[in-house]
Order: sequence, then structure tokens, then C-alpha cells
Amino acid sequence: MPSEVISVSGVSKTFRAGVGRARIREMLPWPMDRAVARLFPRWWAARTFQALRDVSFGVEEGSAVSIVGHNGAGKTTLLKVVAGVMAPTEGWVRVERRLAALIDVLVGFHPDLTGRENVAMLGAIHGFSRKEMGRRMDRILDFAEIDELADTPLSRYSAGMGARLAFGTLTALDVEILLVDEVLAVGDARFQRKCIGWLDEFRNRGGTLLFVSHNLGLVRNMTDRTIWIDHGAVVEDGPTRQVVARYAQAMEQRDGDPQARGRGAIRKQMRQRGMHRWGAGGIRVEAVHVNESAEDRSLDVSIVYEAAEVEEAVFCVGFLDESGNDLGAAASDPVKLDGERGSVRCTIVPVPLRPGVYFPVVAVLAPDGLVRDRWRLDRAVVLDGAGEVEGVEEFGPMAIQAVWTGPEERT
Repeated sequence: MPSEVISVSGVSKTFRAGVGRARIREMLPWPMDRAVARLFPRWWAARTFQALRDVSFGVEEGSAVSIVGHNGAGKTTLLKVVAGVMAPTEGWVRVERRLAALIDVLVGFHPDLTGRENVAMLGAIHGFSRKEMGRRMDRILDFAEIDELADTPLSRYSAGMGARLAFGTLTALDVEILLVDEVLAVGDARFQRKCIGWLDEFRNRGGTLLFVSHNLGLVRNMTDRTIWIDHGAVVEDGPTRQVVARYAQAMEQRDGDPQARGRGAIRKQMRQRGMHRWGAGGIRVEAVHVNESAEDRSLDVSIVYEAAEVEEAVFCVGFLDESGNDLGAAASDPVKLDGERGSVRCTIVPVPLRPGVYFPVVAVLAPDGLVRDRWRLDRAVVLDGAGEVEGVEEFGPMAIQAVWTGPEERT
């Protein structure tokens, strides 16, 4: 039975806001700080906030665990506590194997040192001599693909090049536990695929992975278990598929504004939330209402539009996966528009997608194919796996409806 290589028990982390008295409190050494806290509890607790609240979990050897949550939920703070970068205010953490953390691509690097010198310094932080890192240098630079810049100061590197060097160094440290915090968001798509491939190999070799990402597609593909943190506390800890589905639904409710029904409120909300939208104009989608039915796995999409210059249009409802890949769309025949404002409805029964998290895309096209308005909604559609045969998700996101006959006896 796999042993527990990371144990986190009752961990809380309190930070102090501002300067002045907060700085004085930070300067008090242990155990004087505990004594002062007991004598002056109100003064000690003034202007503080809790980044972590009584967090407890364990990670077994060889497992891959992800941590999800909104910005500011405490994910990075938790990784720093596990990595030993900062001490918990309460509770304890125990790590049983050799660990490396990639929490920030520039942690452990100095901008005035060259790439080669920074690799040696990062190796020294993890207990490797200069000679040992020298033997690994060619492998690191080959992975990072920056051989020609190895003797150039890091200050002249782009963010993506710094990420390449940091991840390349990480691959050569021969660690058994890896902590990764959203660093795969930096760099081009090809290098991201290269990093993901290496992480898959690391897991296959029996390595333990604790992973933080906002990319739910990556979370679902790379981890089997997910811990959901909200405002520093653990909301749920369980199988990735179930936790990610509930988390996506909760984020939809968190971000949604049920009062934003007027035209001005909707447009203001779009600007604030950065919704993906473009088109040639002439007709505009003013509102979209999406209703799901678990009984027959149907999806009902109501589109409210305003047409100032268009008399005929084609309406489309499509889907993107968590990585932003287009999966397909349902398109109407050309529709004659009656008046400047109206609505159309699209009902999809059943939704031809396997269990997962998807984002609807609503578009209005001219009959000749010109995109008048295309809107990727910031609203997740979560399909559960009730009744789904295990393993079929490996064939892709589409669930193709078919009629099967047989078996037939053959002589």
C-alpha cells in the first residue's frame, strides 16, 4: 500500500496588512512573539487576514493531486508552506521524500547572473554541487532550448525563456516530489506540451505531483484527485472529475450577476469580465439564457438579439473544451428577422459530449458566412458521468449516438 509522503495537519497562515505596527510584530523573535500575542491579543490580531484556515490533507507516494480555487484562495500560499518557503502560523507539515518546487519561474534566479550561473545556483539550493550541475548542464540547456543564450544575463531573457530555463533545471534535479504552480501558463504552446510530456513521464516513474492550475482541462488530464480551496479553507477533496465539475458550477454562480439584465448592465459586465467577443456588426446578441436538464441530457439555449441593419441571419450554438478548442456547433437555416429585436431558441437533445466542463459559444452569421457577432460565454456547462461506461473518455470529447444490433450467431 502506498505510503503518505506529504502530510498537512491543521495548517493556518496569518499575514499582517500594512506597515508600522505590523512590521514591529513581524520583527519579534520566537518565543517572544507568542508571549506578546497572549498578553495583547487584540493588538496582535489587528489588521491581519488568514490566507489558510485549518487545512489538512495527505498525498500518497506516486499520486498526482491538483489544487484549484479562485484567485486569492490560498493555493500558492499552501504550496509555499508545503515547500518550506514559509512557516505555518498554526499546524504542521511533514515531507518524507526529496522535494523540488516551481512556484515562480524566477524564484532562485538572479537577473544579473547568466543562465548557466543561475542553473548552478538553483542546483546548489537543492543540495547539488557545481560539478554535479555541470554534468547535467547540457541536458538542462537542451530541454530549455536556449543553448545560445546560456552565457547571457537573465535580465535579458523574456518571461517565456526564464520559464524554459527554470523548468529545464527542474527536470535534472532527480526529485521524488514535485510542486508546480501555474508555471505552464508561461511559454509557447509547443514548450507547454513538452513540459506536460515530461510531467507524464515523471508520474510514470513513480514521482509524486502536487499541482496548481486554473486550466481545468490540464487538471482533469494530469491528476486523479483534486483539492478545492476557497478563502483559505478546504471545500472539497476527492476524485478530480467530481470536484472539478462542482468547482466549475460554483465559479459560474460566483461570477454571474443575476441582476445584469439591461443592455447597459450586460455590456458593463462584459467589459469587466473580459468575455471573448468579436464580429462585423449589424446584429448583436443582447442576452443568452442556458438551461440544462439532467433527465434527458438536453440543453436549451435562448438567444435575444437586436438587429439594426440585417434582415436575414444564421444562428449557431457551439462548444469549447476547457483548453479552448472548438468542438463543433449546431447551425440554423437562414432566418428571416421580424423587427429590430427578437429571440430564437436552440434545443440540443441529447448534448453530444462526454462528461466534462464545456463553454458555450453563440454566433450570428450572415447567409454568406460573414460572422456578425460571436460570443464565448463565461458560463460553464458541466456534464456528469451518470451511466457512462468507464474508459470511453479516452476516445475524445464527442459522444456519438448510434444504434447497435447483434450479436448474431454465425455458422
